[in-house]
Amino acid sequence: MANPDTIALAASAESEGLESVLVSGNAVNLHAYFRTTFDVDLLVRDNDLERWLSFLKQRGYTIFHRTPNFIRLRFAPDPAGALPVDLMLADAQTFSTIQRESRRCDIGNGLSLVIPSPLHLIAMKLHALRSPQRFESGVDLQDVKHLIKAAKIDISNREFIEIAERYATDTVRTRLLRELGEEPGS
Repeated sequence: MANPDTIALAASAESEGLESVLVSGNAVNLHAYFRTTFDVDLLVRDNDLERWLSFLKQRGYTIFHRTPNFIRLRFAPDPAGALPVDLMLADAQTFSTIQRESRRCDIGNGLSLVIPSPLHLIAMKLHALRSPQRFESGVDLQDVKHLIKAAKIDISNREFIEIAERYATDTVRTRLLRELGEEPGS
């Protein structure tokens, strides 16, 4: 079995009726700036999980790690030969809300994937920053700052403030606002 192009594989799932929203590092790359990422993160409906698992298993992927809302799969024949796939599960209503405000983005070779709006992606990143390990690494906070700049988001806007209050800890909000205030051109 040839090593798959994991992003192309995610795009091809649509031909089998599997919907997803590309999130995390790859979505940030398509919105804001390029940074290295070592997996493909897909937001999927929780009630589509078994179909997604079947699709990926048929293509050589196996479950490596699982929690109630997250599943990491890796390419079993050659784990280092293809990016792992992370499935992040959302209920139908949440998925629909995010998908409705998403946009389709060209990923090359005639393929495209849906990526979330900058505000939805920021909300996901702020939620991830609740984890002390994610906060320590600093990558998610940098992503949030770059998304705010690239999308020209007014951080005094009510919608942004509500997202920050809902998903970020006090520590993350304070640090984010302090760092944005120190940026040139603020």
